[in-house]
Amino acid sequence: MVNSESLLTLTHATERDVDLILVEELACSAEFVAWISRRVSSGDITSSSVAHSKRRTFNRREIDITLSVEGPAGKTIILIENKLDTAEQPRQAESYAEEARTLVDRGEAIAATTVLMCPRQYAATASAFARKFDHVIPYEDVVEFLDSRSGQTDGELASRLRHRRELLMQAITKARRGYEAVALPEIDQFASQYVTLLKEEGIPLEPGPSMVKQGRPGESRTMIFSPDALPKWDFLPQTRLVHQLREGNANINLYGWGDVFSRIAAEVASDLNGTDIRAVPSVNKRIGGRSGLMLVVQTPAIDSLAAFDPQKEVIRAGALAAAKLKHWFWSNKPIVERWALLIKAAG
Repeated sequence: MVNSESLLTLTHATERDVDLILVEELACSAEFVAWISRRVSSGDITSSSVAHSKRRTFNRREIDITLSVEGPAGKTIILIENKLDTAEQPRQAESYAEEARTLVDRGEAIAATTVLMCPRQYAATASAFARKFDHVIPYEDVVEFLDSRSGQTDGELASRLRHRRELLMQAITKARRGYEAVALPEIDQFASQYVTLLKEEGIPLEPGPSMVKQGRPGESRTMIFSPDALPKWDFLPQTRLVHQLREGNANINLYGWGDVFSRIAAEVASDLNGTDIRAVPSVNKRIGGRSGLMLVVQTPAIDSLAAFDPQKEVIRAGALAAAKLKHWFWSNKPIVERWALLIKAAG
């Protein structure tokens, strides 16, 4: 098997990167189109076309990759869902099947089939999801195809094929190229001034370790307060209180509680009625990843790379909103404990 660390061109390969590799091969390589077609159907190919993120016929959701193959008998459409590590969306596989049936019923193709392309481990982990597709083509098989083709040619094409093979291997193994975050003095200075503001204004927020350390990376845009800012009640999961500067909010994240949000949303919303707090589930797209329950209050957006003093009033307003959210949480233990019981019952 290919050494996945021999050419880590990207810091890490994403699902979108794999999309682009597959679309390029299907657009440019008749051999790849024929290989895919043989996996899912039969017959000669006279022409083909591919589209990325094509809108479904009957609703607003999109197909990852649509491959249309023309043959002597007519057109066959292959609907491809590409999954690297994101969890399935509700009725995602079913909607692919419905689209395939619709295309045939409307006379747009003589046949239509659905394909899941993913790492073998994904298909094994999400086996119920994978079985809902007509075919599963593992990334590993695509790697072998690219490997075989690269050995049959030379020059630039062989180099390109080997490069694509390595990127797929990087995606399969989730290998990452190590990097050092670039620290910006402006970020450190802003955080220091933020901490000083909390002290001078007597705002009851305890700075977290990342707020007082030096060498914060340039992409750092969040003030993460001390773990001691929130209670350690035994019914709570891991929690975190933050002020997100760029996004313009302060929030408390209750880890894992978002998994059943739809079943408790009405009662939580009722408990928050009359406050400026809203409850939303966090988004965790990775398969097996857990969603948090976030208690959010809006704050002014802040640029941590800009001068502190001209933004001082909106920074103070954001910090005070975070402190108010913290106070609400500490003051409403019975409500939060009832949520914990709801979460336990719903799970």
